[in-house]
Formats: sequence, structure tokens, C-alpha cells
Amino acid sequence: MLEAQRLWPYRPRLFAKAFRYQYVVSRQVEQIHSFARRTCGQWHIHSGKDLPACTLHDAQGRQFGVLLGIAVGPAGLLSGPQQHLPLDSTAADFWNHLEAFITDTAGRFAIIAESGGQARFYTDPVAMIGAVYDPLARRVAASPLLALDRPVVPNPKVDLDNVENHGGKISLFHTADKHVRRLNPNCYLDLRTFREHRFWPREDDSLDAPADPVEIYDRIYAQASFNIGAIAAAHPTALPVTGGQDSRLLMTFAKPHAGRIRHYFSHINNYATRRDAAIGGILCQRLNLRHEPLDKRDFSLPEAEVEKRRSIYHLTTGAPMPPPLEHLNGTANGLPENTVILRGHQTDLLRAVFVTRPQGLWDVINWQIRKLLIVPSNMFGPETAALFRDDFTAWQQSLNTPARSKAVDFLFLEVYYSSTIGAVFPGLWQHFYMSPFNSRKLIALSLSFADKHRVESVPVFDIIERFAPQLSDVPFDFEAPADLDALHGCEGSYGPMTRARRLAAIKRLTRALPDQASQTRPEEEQPAAAAGTA
Repeated sequence: MLEAQRLWPYRPRLFAKAFRYQYVVSRQVEQIHSFARRTCGQWHIHSGKDLPACTLHDAQGRQFGVLLGIAVGPAGLLSGPQQHLPLDSTAADFWNHLEAFITDTAGRFAIIAESGGQARFYTDPVAMIGAVYDPLARRVAASPLLALDRPVVPNPKVDLDNVENHGGKISLFHTADKHVRRLNPNCYLDLRTFREHRFWPREDDSLDAPADPVEIYDRIYAQASFNIGAIAAAHPTALPVTGGQDSRLLMTFAKPHAGRIRHYFSHINNYATRRDAAIGGILCQRLNLRHEPLDKRDFSLPEAEVEKRRSIYHLTTGAPMPPPLEHLNGTANGLPENTVILRGHQTDLLRAVFVTRPQGLWDVINWQIRKLLIVPSNMFGPETAALFRDDFTAWQQSLNTPARSKAVDFLFLEVYYSSTIGAVFPGLWQHFYMSPFNSRKLIALSLSFADKHRVESVPVFDIIERFAPQLSDVPFDFEAPADLDALHGCEGSYGPMTRARRLAAIKRLTRALPDQASQTRPEEEQPAAAAGTA
């Protein structure tokens, strides 16, 4: 019996729901209520009742693996009972070709594959599918308590009181258990040895700045839009809309498939999110979409239900982490269960959110450990830095040449994200959260822009201006007035708030593609100042 089962205090039917998006990979058959089972060589893959799964076959029809989760490959969504990939599982270079395929694949997924006597486990670029392993029991799972068949051995580097009461993160590949490790998502796990090996980026990959940024914008837009269209065509899908940059990028990418997405919504938990929802409503108006504000004042949960959700979340994540607010105040109930919710994670690489120091300071360790929020920033000190210095150094030394050139971004991708959304997403059971931007191909394109431009959100503003000027006209949260009445009173006259940003983007786009300047947008969509009016 797995530890998650042993500790479960509720009915089995609720276990099936709580762990509906999780999985276990082991050498033995596990008896897990409601989980389906598939095999890959000598490995048994057990998956929750609502986690998509399919067997993978090569071009000759030979089964070589199992895919878990939602993934969009170069040719479209990987779905159905089985998928045939353009690979030869008996070829000497099979693993190279499989890894190239994985690099081009987006979503929230894991792949278990076997060929030539080797068995490997791969995940999406930040392991938002959830990926931890117990090297002693030879078991991989979405969360720690599914990896264990014994009680948790406390990890001396993890302060659970800090996690529960101060929002601290369990980072640098640690879990609450001393022996269970979180997988670096850009390494594969060798299932023979249970050792990690980096497969991306390859040593000869380049993350250099593009000669033509607009060509990269077009590639990013085409790929991200393709991914959203494939997902929304197959699953009931929702998109959160706010005043932020990542949300607006998703709306821009989703525009050709807007009718396929069933819900455009905003959670309202406080004044800041109420303001977000107001901007989100304006954005939806621009595209003639129905906006659903999910206001906490319209939802309520009995205290017993709140405590039950908190207790279940501690089991599904394997740590006493506080659940997201919308799952405690009931606003998450505003969407149908088992909806795929598209999130903007990895689009924030276009803003270089972790690049807050110059490259000359990237070998200085303490400030980078602080950014991982192992303890709140105001509680960080030399003791925390010293405790995790060896873990940080070991990770840093695992970076190859191209990864080192973007080391702080890889800290964000591999360490911060795997310990946050990689722990949180599998633990949330009402909806399936994922990013359609979560592909190594899109990440590499995003990282190719110069750090100084990303820090200023130049790619974000340019992409939105190029492909959705009607959304670019609406102020972002940092541009809009704090007062909601003032924001609504500005409808149709946002020019003073957005003009400088928009004109700068148009100038960059025109300079980059002078022969296509007229294609940047129709004349009537130019900002007011560009047309000579106030």
C-alpha cells in the first residue's frame, strides 16, 4: 500500500477524485483505487481516472512507451488509445530522435519509453505534470506520497512549519521526505539506475539573439496559437483574463481559436483582483467574448469543507502547503470540473522575470537562493544560504554551455518552477491546469531575445501589438488607474495610458520589417497619436 492510501481518511471515491491527475510508475503492480494500468517493458504505469494517457508506437507499429497528460506534438494533439510517432524504436539513434520530438512538444506531460534495453522517464520542460522519485523503492510518481510505500522520513533541510505558516517553498529538488527527490525536468531519469542525465539543451544548441526578431515573433505566435487550438478542440477549456502581460499574451495566441474556448474568467478575491477582472472584462469586450467574473462574494464553502480541502491538498502535494485561495473561498467552483485551464507560465521568460542582476553576478549564490523563496524574502539570511549552498552548486554545475549562458532563466525554469507549479498542479483536483507555451522549442525562442529587451517586456509588447492591436490598446495593470470608476470611465479613450508603449512597439516592428510596415496593422487601428490626433 502506498503512503497516500494509508494516510487517506476519506471514502475511496474521494481519493479517486483527489488524485485524478496523478500517476505512479513502478516495477510492480500497485493496487490503487480507480487508477488505470498500462505497461512499458517491465514497468507498470498507473494513472488517475482523468489523466489522459496513451501508448506510443513507432512508425512500424511497435510499442515503445506511454504518454501521460496533455501534449501537443509537431503534428497536433497526442491523444487517443495509441499514437504512432515518426520514429524507429530499434534504431541506434532512437533516443536522439525521441528527445528531438520531446523538445518540439508542448503541454503538461510525461513519457516513459523503452528501447535497446534502456528505460527512461521524461517530462515537460518544468515538470508541471509532477515528477518525484524514490531511488530506494524504484518508483516514480506525480507527488511524494504516491512514491512511498512507507512512512515519510523527515528531510532535515525542510522546515514544514515554514512551509505551512509562512509560505516557504520546498526547493532545489528536495521533498518533505529525506530520500524522495524531485526530478530536474530537463534531465531524463534512467530507470535502470535511477540517475538523472541532462538531455536539454544540447551542448550544440544556440540561444543567441535573432537577426530578425519579428521572424521569431511570428514563429512564437504560430506555434503557441497552434497549441491552444489543438487543446481547445479536444478538451473543455478555460482561459483566465487579467490585467497582466502573460494573460494578454495567451488571449493574443488564442484569438484565432477564440470560439473554441468555453470560458474566459477572472477570480475576484480582493481589490487587486477586482481591478484585474475589470481589465479582463474590457479585453473580452474587444474580442466580443463573454467574460465570467468569479467573485468570492458569490461563493461560499462551509468551514468543514474548507478544512477538508486543506487536508486533502496536504496529501495530494505531500506537504502542508496552503492551497490557492480560490480553492478555499469557492470561486474555483465557478468552472465545471475537469476543465482544462490554460495558464501563461513560461511566457514570463519573455519578460526575464528572474534576471534582476547583471550577468557578472550570476556566480554569486546567495541572491539566487533567496529568489527561490525557500523562506520569505524578509526571513532570508546566511543560515538559509549555507544550508542550500551545496544543492545550488550541484545544480549550477549540471548546466552545459548554452544553459549557462541563460543560467538565471534556467534557475527559474528548472528549480523554481519545478518546486512550485510542479508541486501544485498535480495536487489540484478540480481542474487540469497547464500552459500551452510549455515547450522547449518556445522556451528557446523566448530566451533568444537579449536580456535587456526581455527585462523591458519588449517581446511581449511587440507580439501583442503585431497580432492583437485591439488588445494592445487596453492598458495593462501597471498603466491603468487604481480607481475602478476611473478605469471604466476611460472606455474608448485609453490613448494617454497606452500611447507611448504602442508607438514604441510600432516603431520597432516597422524598423525590423520596413517592407512590411503596412502589414503591421490597418490604418484605423493605429494609436491616436500616430494618426495625428490627441
